[in-house]
Amino acid sequence: MVEAAGRIDLSGIAPDMRIGYSTLRNDVTAPGDRRRFCHYAEQRGLKFEIARPGGAYDLVVSSSAGDLSEWSRLPRSSRLVLDMVDSYLDEPPAAPRALVRGAAKFLLGQTRRLHLNYRALIEATCRRADAVICATEEQRDRISKYNSNVHVILDFQSGEVARVKSDYRRGDTFHLAWEGLGVNIQTFESFATAWRELRRRHRIELHLVTDLAIPTGSNYIGLRPAREVVKRMLGEGVYLSQWNVTMLATICTACDLAVIPIPLDQPFFAGKPANKLVFFWRMGVPTVTSATPAYLRAMSAAGLDMTCRGEGDWVPMIEKLMGDEDARQRAGELGRRYVEREYSEASLLARWDRVFESIGGPGA
Repeated sequence: MVEAAGRIDLSGIAPDMRIGYSTLRNDVTAPGDRRRFCHYAEQRGLKFEIARPGGAYDLVVSSSAGDLSEWSRLPRSSRLVLDMVDSYLDEPPAAPRALVRGAAKFLLGQTRRLHLNYRALIEATCRRADAVICATEEQRDRISKYNSNVHVILDFQSGEVARVKSDYRRGDTFHLAWEGLGVNIQTFESFATAWRELRRRHRIELHLVTDLAIPTGSNYIGLRPAREVVKRMLGEGVYLSQWNVTMLATICTACDLAVIPIPLDQPFFAGKPANKLVFFWRMGVPTVTSATPAYLRAMSAAGLDMTCRGEGDWVPMIEKLMGDEDARQRAGELGRRYVEREYSEASLLARWDRVFESIGGPGA
């Protein structure tokens, strides 16, 4: 990377290159789009279009939600960057979700070609790609079996942090927070027993900033009220708010503690990156998580120990923090210092720069 007169020279992206970006929808408003390549392109002044099958592109950047049945066959005269933040390769091939994924994507029109073995398609796309971006060290190790040019990059989030927590005092009722896509509310199954016990012992509320309508089955198949799902799973004391930047920052910074429960016995979820934890820490919100590899690593690097290895760990961990304002403040401040040090806007942009430097120009 050469920096001169305030400009970045990206050897992998010529000014006149035709760049296509592939994602599930025809817009780029989903978090996985706006927090990743689309934000990078905006910051670097790169023009791109929604990639269409059969289009002539010098460079295609595809999220894992793009039509991999198409981009795995992209001619070598074009460059391909695959951005895959989910842990599809961690799933056992016989897992129910893995078995039906290929057929479901084809029937829903998300892929032009039928691939019953969708894992094999992911592997083939990794082999075809000139570079692959992922979000954890474990993902990098798995992808490296198919591609030697793998980069670990977390989300851009600074533009969505509208407020930072500064007051760590609590009131008579203790408030927990969580944010995320509605399809991931199911992860609270692993927190349900602890939640009911906390409700029995304390005045406590849980605030979910999410989608108010969520899919009934696979993504984008029908919708049902999220409140019904949450009521069945967790019972009383849970409040839902529609996700938007202002609501997210207002609610999360007003809460006393964030929680990120993950079912550790499900490899797809256990392999998730630290994006959500980093997001809470950017807002200065102390956070308790399940002990996934990514969260354990981030906690250790930040000088914190706020992970739960089993259902029985949640209640004592949260109760300890409920009674210790100094510990909550320390956790919020240490977390924020860590992400400002390791995941600044400039450092994330530089990591994307290196991706495109690594692939050279089209036809190289």
